[in-house]
Amino acid sequence: MKSTSKPDRHRFILSSLFFIFFLCALATINGIRFDSLLSFGTCALSNFPSQSSTPSSNNFLAVNSSTSSDDIRILIGVLTLPDQYQRRHFLRLIYGTQSPVGAQIDVKFVFCNLTKEDQKVLVALEIMRYDDIIILDCKENMNKGKTYTYFSSLPEMLNDTDRPYPPYHYVMKTDDDTYFRLDNLVESLKPLPREDLYYGYVIPCPSMDPFVHYMSGMGYMISWDIVEWIRDSEVPKNHLEGPEDKVFGDWIREGHRAKNRYNAKWSMYNFPEPHTQCTHELWPNTTAVHLLKNQEKWIQTLKYFNVTTIQIYNLPPDSAAAAAEFVGDRWRFPFHFVFLSPLANHFSQSKMGSKPAPFSDIGKRAKDLLTKDYNYDHKFTLSILSSTGMGFTATGLKKDEIFNGDISTLYRSKNTVVDVKVDTYSIVSTKVTVNDIFPSTKAALSFKIPDHKSGKLDVQYLHHHAAIDSSIGLNPNPLLELSAAIGSNNLSVGGEVGFDTASSSFVKCNAGIGLNKPDFSAAFLLTDKGQTLKASYVHSVNPLHSVAAEMTHRLSSLDNSFTIGSSHAVDPFTVVKTRFSDNGKAAMLCQHEWRPKSLITFSAEYDPKATHAAAPKFGLALALKP
Repeated sequence: MKSTSKPDRHRFILSSLFFIFFLCALATINGIRFDSLLSFGTCALSNFPSQSSTPSSNNFLAVNSSTSSDDIRILIGVLTLPDQYQRRHFLRLIYGTQSPVGAQIDVKFVFCNLTKEDQKVLVALEIMRYDDIIILDCKENMNKGKTYTYFSSLPEMLNDTDRPYPPYHYVMKTDDDTYFRLDNLVESLKPLPREDLYYGYVIPCPSMDPFVHYMSGMGYMISWDIVEWIRDSEVPKNHLEGPEDKVFGDWIREGHRAKNRYNAKWSMYNFPEPHTQCTHELWPNTTAVHLLKNQEKWIQTLKYFNVTTIQIYNLPPDSAAAAAEFVGDRWRFPFHFVFLSPLANHFSQSKMGSKPAPFSDIGKRAKDLLTKDYNYDHKFTLSILSSTGMGFTATGLKKDEIFNGDISTLYRSKNTVVDVKVDTYSIVSTKVTVNDIFPSTKAALSFKIPDHKSGKLDVQYLHHHAAIDSSIGLNPNPLLELSAAIGSNNLSVGGEVGFDTASSSFVKCNAGIGLNKPDFSAAFLLTDKGQTLKASYVHSVNPLHSVAAEMTHRLSSLDNSFTIGSSHAVDPFTVVKTRFSDNGKAAMLCQHEWRPKSLITFSAEYDPKATHAAAPKFGLALALKP
């Protein structure tokens, strides 16, 4: 085959540039169309009531009895249906009349997209009045991912607010036929850890071991770090369909999460009638009662716990005059009322999960399975993260006889993250990231001291149908880079270019397409300025086993190469990976989580063509996160 001529290469570069500019123009058009909606404000969850001991008249379900920073912060998501208006009003009374001590609890009703005209009117009125509804970007379903959409959407909605981090220590998913006694719930949580926690009623009903199966859908709770893991991990994305509470337990087991588990049996149980293995008589130490399917069962339960026992005080005759006065032609109250527009805020950002990933993520799932965590040196990492947003990481790497190390600190405040790292050679690397500097836009400034030419500015724009990344070096002859992708999280098309102003030449010009589904991912890339074709595929055979393959074809030399690999979960805490390449190299990896978030990884590689073929390479990595 003849090599590609110079004019052909120029035509390819110009075509690629035109393609990239077309993507940017299309993304800009989308931005103009959607930014008018985004300008209304943040999503409904960002308008939380003030942390006041006085109940808010605008939000019945903000159950906050204290303002202490040590209070437990809990989000209770009641999964329900849009048409259940009466049930929601009833539950507002149930939870709005409870005032637990030592906790700040928000109760929100969660359902999927509205499909009827009457829903759009009546639910809108509820949002305007109570602001306690989360509308997920999904179709109503029982076992096709509603739970995943709920948990995975929360970090994006909450992490960028002015609330402390984490916004909630615990997040619960429960049903609208479950009654929780919040005081007892808070008391049971006080001695428990606030990380890697899975709390609920163990299934099957006779079991008392929380590490064997999963928690019942009557109501289970997880810590915030697991919520963020659900958003970021591929494990839940690859296993969405099936009985949702059992599927959730499969995620936890496959992802080696929830080292801290709490079985709330028998303070949580099903209503006594009809009698089953999951029922229990009503008793004082109750935290939750499930299967309250009709009004009679609710009334019987509420009467048993004396929920309606109240004291009535006679007000002094002049107390009403002290509470309000008639001025001019209207009553004046000694309160401040602020009208917000939660309806506009809610509908502007409630739909999530459909946006495409950046261009750099095309083919990432296969690449991670084939290369991630393989290490043939000795590596040690210690990470400490405090609840105030300050983090500390120390890393040491011994390669041959040379030891390199670095110490980094990370500070998070509202929408700003500052990361400073000092390495063995006394080079100070700093990166400042500001999220939502503009709607859907993130900017990062990085530089190294004493290298005065190392400055770099990165800007990322993520929209519902476009993802654009750009960077520019902060020096006299900067390197300019631009990448863009359009589509959705299932199918995306994109490209990237890099231009070196020092040599006035393009140093990078790539394009690609990616297809992502829960159980597989495929990608096709044209790289090296049109000289290399690369195809990759990863498939989840089942929740415990995955396989991947990558094939590369170089157009200039007609060379082909391939790599295949697999990943196997031996048990909830151990993963074994294998890899084989066409050049004869074989590698394996064994990673074990010996305590929550602390990993030990052993890697080995054998190269039959190496000079010392009889001596495979070995590596050991230890990561500690107390």
